[in-house]
Amino acid sequence: MARHQRHTKGTPAPTPFRRLTTEPKTPPVRIHHVLPYDSQQPGGVQTHTMALSEALNKLGHESHVFAPSRPVRLGVGGTRADLTWHPLDLFALRRFLRTPHDILHIQEPMLPLLGTLSLLHPGAPPTVVTLHSAEPVARRFYRWTRPVSRPLLNRADAIVCASEVSHETANAATGADATIIYPCLDLSNFRNLQRNPDPQTILFVGRDEPRKGLPILLQALERLPDAQLVVAGPVTDATRAHANSRVTLLGPVPHHEIASLMRTATCAAFPATGGEALGLVLVEAMAAGVPVAASDIDGYRIATSDGAAALLSTPGDPNALAANLLRLLSDTRLREQLADRGRQTAERFDSHAIAQQHLDLYRSLL
Repeated sequence: MARHQRHTKGTPAPTPFRRLTTEPKTPPVRIHHVLPYDSQQPGGVQTHTMALSEALNKLGHESHVFAPSRPVRLGVGGTRADLTWHPLDLFALRRFLRTPHDILHIQEPMLPLLGTLSLLHPGAPPTVVTLHSAEPVARRFYRWTRPVSRPLLNRADAIVCASEVSHETANAATGADATIIYPCLDLSNFRNLQRNPDPQTILFVGRDEPRKGLPILLQALERLPDAQLVVAGPVTDATRAHANSRVTLLGPVPHHEIASLMRTATCAAFPATGGEALGLVLVEAMAAGVPVAASDIDGYRIATSDGAAALLSTPGDPNALAANLLRLLSDTRLREQLADRGRQTAERFDSHAIAQQHLDLYRSLL
């Protein structure tokens, strides 16, 4: 059966002696989210959707998330996508869409079949769609399918793009008519983390996909003979074959354990070569006070306030990455400065603030 997360609606304590002239509270909004990815698998869209839903509930609204339980995971353009074909998931989606709600919010609406079926559902309330993709294959998809994708997206009452990179990627299908709202995170597990870093320890969190740049980081490590690398995420056999004794491969790590890994890291490295709309795991590292060395790509520039909160280097260049990592590993003052800037920058993506932006959009449609 498909996963339907039901959150508990928060009930604020009554305030005694409230003045009768006070304006009544705005009625709560009932939001149905459709998430086309397996919610039990790590991923930025999943992290954002669950954090947004939880924040909406904490603000006194009623938010539910539908996610498939039987998706087929495929490799597409150097990344992975979940495609939902199972009849039981599709029947469960139909039931979900028939339960009362005020707003329908679909993540990645062009990913078959949940998004498209939700857009085509008759009698749907005001509908919001969010486009996250930033990979080159997504840009080609929107360009090649424009005769189909543009009419489908026009069925939505509002189009949101997760960043300027996502907007540029989907421009062929959306045109200029889109709102930028950055994805969000629940930073409570990362904020004010009591860190006790192990010396010379670099942390990488992510899947071992070509665009994530893990092989580049392994090359950079060869230029740092005193450094240790901890890799949290699934890796390929080729990566295992090239990893030396200074590399610890943890495999997939549950999201709730990532903060503990950041507690002990001297710094974190995110050497993606492109295809990142923002980089939420980079934001998590900054929120935890972990100094960051990353690639100078558009999505990471957005996440780091144009590079002010991290050391950025040319994508695909292991020498430049190694130089920045060496600076972080050897300069305590620099690490402290970047940690402070990172914490401040990460607050822009806190789920409470981003949820309020979504609420403003929802209410404009109601």
